[in-house]
Amino acid sequence: MIKRITWLALALVLIVSTTVGAVEPQLISADILTRGGYAALLVEAGGLEGEGKPIELLVEKGIMQGYPDGDMYLEQGITRVEAVVLAAKALGLEGYIDAPVGAASPLGEDHWGYNLYTWFVHLGLAEGDPGAVLTKEEGTAFLEKVFSSDAKALQLMDQAQAAQGEIDEGGIRSVMTGNLSMLPREGMEDLEDLPPRIEMSITQELMLPDQLHQVTSMAMGMPELGLGEITTETYLVDGKMYMGVSDLETGEVEWFHYPETLLPDLEVLLEQAQQLEVLPEGLEEFMHYHLLGTTKLDGEEVYVISFYGLIDDYALFFDRALGQLGGLGDLGESLAPLMELIKSVSYWGVQYLKVEDLMLHGGDFNALVLCADEFMGEAVPLKAMVMSMAIEEYFHGAEVAFEVPEEVLAAPELDFPEMEEFPREEITE
Repeated sequence: MIKRITWLALALVLIVSTTVGAVEPQLISADILTRGGYAALLVEAGGLEGEGKPIELLVEKGIMQGYPDGDMYLEQGITRVEAVVLAAKALGLEGYIDAPVGAASPLGEDHWGYNLYTWFVHLGLAEGDPGAVLTKEEGTAFLEKVFSSDAKALQLMDQAQAAQGEIDEGGIRSVMTGNLSMLPREGMEDLEDLPPRIEMSITQELMLPDQLHQVTSMAMGMPELGLGEITTETYLVDGKMYMGVSDLETGEVEWFHYPETLLPDLEVLLEQAQQLEVLPEGLEEFMHYHLLGTTKLDGEEVYVISFYGLIDDYALFFDRALGQLGGLGDLGESLAPLMELIKSVSYWGVQYLKVEDLMLHGGDFNALVLCADEFMGEAVPLKAMVMSMAIEEYFHGAEVAFEVPEEVLAAPELDFPEMEEFPREEITE
């Protein structure tokens, strides 16, 4: 059961305490923001819900801890690095997240706040002296920025989405590479045969208007098998989805196709997606975007846009996000039991859009999945999974094309005796 839960958690990812050293006394002026004052601002800005005082709520949620001597020092001025780390934890991030590769940071790698602070620098949310004590004005402005999006970034994202929707021939090809780490829960013994880190590569080809080809490769070290690789290949053509999965030991691929009644119409989905705003009404608390300016990337002038968010209420998120696509709102309801495996999903990254035509020109995407303590009455052996992916290639044009092999088209249908039919008619009206 433990293995099934763990691999189920991995599949979900693919589909889609602050502690410091000794305290030095400070003279607090009326303009200085205290730790207690910041706690109240953070609870309000982050929309954190619960009973009790702000500091009690932050402690209950594991966002804030006391100093080594146990005191909270609520009247002590809060430093910029403390404020950043607490805001990051309010967004679901944890200290075991690695800092972005090659990113500049004013902190040394051995500093307790290095990883989270460096990410906030990378996302354009933190600047200045990390050790400086914040004023009330600085703390308020910082939190307003963290829990909001700027209008120019949203405008560019909407324009970029519209530009991609105007591609009327050929298709789009993208390549992403990265890794996935699985962090075991303390006390779990039956994890010897699970790979702690998986190297991943995802290549996707979209032939407009309604054909998709995707290859996902996962290389991992297994105690008994050594280094192995699993490859899944998917075709979505003529309303049918074909999938091939390689055997970890033999490398042989077994093909099958899903019942047509379980699949939405890809062409309709793409058309509807182009009509949606990048930040639809009601999703402001889950998604944030900021324009960081322009830079040169591979000789191209590009806009730099950061994005991040926390999804910790799946019922509300699916209702507001998928509900905009008509019958797809039912998909959220059907996934609800499966989502009980996850506490929350935090995501963050940066993407680059060409100034010339607003086409995507690279970026990175990262996600942290915090697992539930139990699932279907069994303890979940993983406490978290961390994914880090980089866009290595993004191309659109007539050269994007593929053919489905005959052996794939002849694959047998996968039996889903207990699955309900997908509401195709509802989304095509």
